[in-house]
This record gives sequence, structure tokens and C-alpha cells, in this order.
Amino acid sequence: MTKNEQAVQQIVYKEFAQLMTTIEADFQQNFIKKRYNFLLNQLDETLIANMVFVSSFESKSGFAIESCAKQVACLKFGEENVPAIVNPRHIPHQIDPQSVSGQIIVTDINPDNGELHGHIAEFRASNVATGKGQNRRESGVTQASIRQLLPMAQRYRTAGCYTKPVDLAFFDGKNWHVLELKAGGDLDSSNAPANVEKLLTIYACLNVPNAHAHFATLYNKNGEGNTWTGALKKHMAFPEMFLIGKAFWNVILPEGINYERFTALYRAALEDIDLNQRIKTMIDRTVK
Repeated sequence: MTKNEQAVQQIVYKEFAQLMTTIEADFQQNFIKKRYNFLLNQLDETLIANMVFVSSFESKSGFAIESCAKQVACLKFGEENVPAIVNPRHIPHQIDPQSVSGQIIVTDINPDNGELHGHIAEFRASNVATGKGQNRRESGVTQASIRQLLPMAQRYRTAGCYTKPVDLAFFDGKNWHVLELKAGGDLDSSNAPANVEKLLTIYACLNVPNAHAHFATLYNKNGEGNTWTGALKKHMAFPEMFLIGKAFWNVILPEGINYERFTALYRAALEDIDLNQRIKTMIDRTVK
């Protein structure tokens, strides 16, 4: 096993070992809450316990794998290029990096400005995809077209300093990349516009010409090798604005590791944690 492979497996092991410890700590309480649900309390307790675990694992594992993604990106691009505080324009601030959970961008553009939000919403709405089949017109939100948001956003620069959380941001040696990162990206049509506008707001407030914005998913909900479907494709050009599953991981994985090898390392790390046995023991102890 190479040094990079060892590092990736250790990252997954650390994050998911902590995840299991957290789930084990509150599993009994979560199980009791489900028993109070009259829609479920006629079910077998073992079945309910399994449902509780799946629900808890799905809700909490997103944070664990996002943390893995950031650390993996650090292996490829260097920690200095995946900073807690993303500040390519060197705006003065007094923020302690140790106080930051995840990543934030620092900007002198107020990300909560109502007029700014209005302009971004109008830009998205005027570029939605239309039609079907041969009459299909893809979304006009492209890496090229979003550059027009930069001079617009500069009109809202202030003497202040603002921050905005970002799921993942990194500098590849030439360009900055800001990502809105979801598990499978299975958003409904009502949530899609807000997610696109959030990403575009982060991009506009970062306000550097050498930046790209991406909607990314940790896995392809339609299965790797299949075309990803999602409501966001109406609002951003596909595939150039997207990094779906394998494409996402192959961008951030260090040299010598592709997506297939990463998933093998992930499985090996969960085996080292003894995940399946810990789940069985937790459930058996709860429903005894």
C-alpha cells in the first residue's frame, strides 16, 4: 500500500470511527423516540432498531464524508490550498482559523444583501433550461456566463468583513473551485433554485476571476456509469457545472488513487472499525 493509500484509509477510519461512537452514544434515546411514534410502534422492535440506525447513519455520515473529502483534497493540493479561511483577495480580518468548523470564505461583499440576492435570482431564472428533446435549450448558467456576476457583486462592496460557509473550496495551482456538496443530490424542484443561488452567491462574494463553481455529489444516485438526473440540471449547465460521484472524487483524490481504489480503501477502513459487528451488537443490546 502506498503512502497516499495509507493516508486516505486512515482519514476514513478516523472520521467513521468517531461517527460510530456518536451513533452508539445516542442510539438508545433515538430508539425510544421511535417507539413513541404510533405509526411505527406496531412493528417488530428489531426492525425499528434497524430503521433507527439507517436514519442516524444517513443523516450523520454526510458530515463525516465531507470531512474526509476536505482532508483528501489536502493530500492532493496541500493544506495551504484547502484552507479553513478562504481569502484569495487578502481581506483583513481577525478570525482564528482554529475557531472555524469546515471552511468559510472571507469577503467585503455582504452575502445577505437583498439587492445582491435579487440580481443572482434573476440571473438564474433568466437562464433556466427549457423544452424537451430536440427543442431542449440547456441552462445558460455556465462557467463562462457566471463571470458576469463578479462586476455586479462589486457594486455591493463595503468597508466591512463578512463570512460565508462553503462546503468545499480549494486552489488547484491555477484556479479556485467552490463546491456545493450533497450526498446524492436528490433535490426536489422546490429546493433546486435556492441551492443554485447559494452556490452563485458564494462564487460572487469570493469575487476572483480565476474561480469555478460546481455542484458536486458524493455518489451518483442513479449508479456510476449512468446519466445523473436531478432538478438542478434545469438551473445549471450539465455536465460542466457538475461533479457527480466518481467525477468529484477523481478531481480531489491524490496521485495514484482513482475512484475505484478509493471505494476499496473506504470498505477496508469500515472493516477495520468492525462496523457490521458494532451495529449488530448495538441493536441486540437495545432490543434485548
